[in-house]
Amino acid sequence: MKVLRIVLAVGLLLLLSLEGSAQSKAEKKLYGKTVESFSVKSADKFLKKYPKSVYAPRILQMKDSLLLAEYLEANTTKITPEQALSLAGGKALSALGWKKDGVERVLALDPDLTLRVLSPDGTLVETRTLPVYTMEEGAPQINLVIPMEMISPLGGSQNYIHFGYRNGDKEYVEALYLPAEDHIFQALFYGKPLGEGRIEGQSPEMLEGTIPPAEVAWLVGRFKENPALVQLSKADLLTDESIRWWLSKNPKADTASRLSFGRLDPESSIAQACKAAKKERGKNASVAQFDIRGYTVLCSVSHKGGEYSLVWCEPVCKDKKTDRYIRSIYFENDGTTLDVVYYKGRTTFKNKISLNGQTISHLK
Repeated sequence: MKVLRIVLAVGLLLLLSLEGSAQSKAEKKLYGKTVESFSVKSADKFLKKYPKSVYAPRILQMKDSLLLAEYLEANTTKITPEQALSLAGGKALSALGWKKDGVERVLALDPDLTLRVLSPDGTLVETRTLPVYTMEEGAPQINLVIPMEMISPLGGSQNYIHFGYRNGDKEYVEALYLPAEDHIFQALFYGKPLGEGRIEGQSPEMLEGTIPPAEVAWLVGRFKENPALVQLSKADLLTDESIRWWLSKNPKADTASRLSFGRLDPESSIAQACKAAKKERGKNASVAQFDIRGYTVLCSVSHKGGEYSLVWCEPVCKDKKTDRYIRSIYFENDGTTLDVVYYKGRTTFKNKISLNGQTISHLK
């Protein structure tokens, strides 16, 4: 085995010697000159004259390294975040230095997501408007939670400005911005505030069937790793949508004479809860009363097709001593009129809901 290793080593030395001897003196001389005073121009000169040289891979590697170094020199700012914020002025939420093709700039982000581009002496060069991503109507109150930072999230030499903000306490947004192209990618998480900065909800970019750009997919990946963002299950999403629909269709339910029942998706958590709950049996349907997702609901299930409907919905009672709450429900003899008995303190009152006619009577 030892002899075999010696033979292989001698063979490798002979091969390297032959490879070196195969190069002409002119090629070796130009290679030495190119390496000694290396530049992109000298590298291109060597590669043009000796494209198949054994030295070509090394020259290409050195050229790529030099080009990368030159790119970084021309596009890496020397302005610190502290200097940038000082130049940006007091109203800026965040600021940083940005260098493109050797030109230094300062980017200052203002409270309405206006982006001011400044020269290193603080002179305004231009103003850009970044869109506020929100599901709310009107102009939300923006609170910056991640200051601007320059990163390369997708690898390579492409640099993005990353930052994050909140719209009130119900929405959380992160963004990747390409300043040279003035192009922004954003992802939103919105829902119910849970306190201490936590949100229970969903992201439009995380819905099934969506194929977001790589930048948005990266932002969504951060959402999934953020413990403050509690993603709802599909079942709860369907329930929340049903509750929102019912409230929008019955805005004056406490005084109305008619109601609009909402058909429920059987995969929703409200339908599943109704299936498992104790129910009052009527002529054509049974009805269950229970609390879910912050609301007290009356949910019916038909005896024939097994279809679920949201009959009634109101916020859960927080204090039974002062607020009203549903004490009991029962069907009248006709099997289609549901009596809903309320307690409020020491008083009682009743609502009568017709499942057939979707009407309601309010009795004191």
